[in-house]
Amino acid sequence: MGFALRLILYVDMDYFFAACEEARHPELRGKPLITGTSPEETKFRGVVEAANYEARKFGIHSAMPTSMAYRLKPDIKYIYSDEPYYESISAKIMEMLSGYGFRMEVDSIDEAAMELDVADYPDALKLAKEIKQKIKQNFDLPCTIGVSTGKIFAKIVCDSAKPNGIRVLEEKDIQDFLKDKDIEKIPGVGRKTAEKLATLKIKKIGDLAKADPMMLIDSVGSFGRELFLIANGTDESTVEENVSVVSIGRERTLENNATKMNDIDSMLNNLTDEVISEVKKQKLMFKTIGVKARYADFTDRIKSKSFNTYSDSKDLVLSTARTLLGGLIGEKPVRKIGVRVSSLISVKGQRNLF
Repeated sequence: MGFALRLILYVDMDYFFAACEEARHPELRGKPLITGTSPEETKFRGVVEAANYEARKFGIHSAMPTSMAYRLKPDIKYIYSDEPYYESISAKIMEMLSGYGFRMEVDSIDEAAMELDVADYPDALKLAKEIKQKIKQNFDLPCTIGVSTGKIFAKIVCDSAKPNGIRVLEEKDIQDFLKDKDIEKIPGVGRKTAEKLATLKIKKIGDLAKADPMMLIDSVGSFGRELFLIANGTDESTVEENVSVVSIGRERTLENNATKMNDIDSMLNNLTDEVISEVKKQKLMFKTIGVKARYADFTDRIKSKSFNTYSDSKDLVLSTARTLLGGLIGEKPVRKIGVRVSSLISVKGQRNLF
């Protein structure tokens, strides 16, 4: 009789926004396709949100200016991102996954981790194949799945199996699998951390495994301990059960660059309406409100504010967003704004008034 393993299954929907469009427009399959942040008539002012793998062959990727994507592939297919549609598909996928009854953490609109209670690795692989098949049958979408002994390991091995693959990383193989990978493959290791570690001649995860843990802590703080453990095959990350929607947000590119609040007031009101409409449709409440300003040079600034109690008030979102954006408008011309609510809970009869 087998023993129960603590295994994490990580699901990542491949090029999710573009894949959703391929599912409802099958004639686009096999053709380079991007979804972007601006309507068709102003698409050259926007940014790529998702690119399918045919588009990626030309060097096109998310967060790239749409104008650059067209320079790389002039006849590329373009669709204005339909975020409510993608969110509705995501909600259905997450509901399907939660139906398995395992502890589940939704990391983003297209990623989730599940803590399994299975007898062995073959059982986990069997489950991964079943989930992948269900997603394909029910939604006609590709996904990649990774399985390992921790959430971080499962995500890293999931990334290595893209696109549209499944990979199981057993405990005995973890260090060998990790040693030649760049340290940026570890979630949470960004450019600044990588630069600090590079000064210590640490560029690969294998270098981390052999480093002095105290030296790592001196360099990057308490994260150094976690990095050392990960590099040596210990993943202490846990699956934190959460609501199936991580956040709800809307973003739009302005017709003309804004230099003062009056320039964005109408757009801000429309975005807030859309966010609150989705919040109420999904019967949620929020505790955090955030805004984003993208400047003419394509740099971003993000601000947020959290409250002590939950709400679904449009007035609260609008007034908070105005205040937060007021600190961002005027630094440089703004080409795009966004509003987002997070720290969500399902409504269960209670209401909190502000």
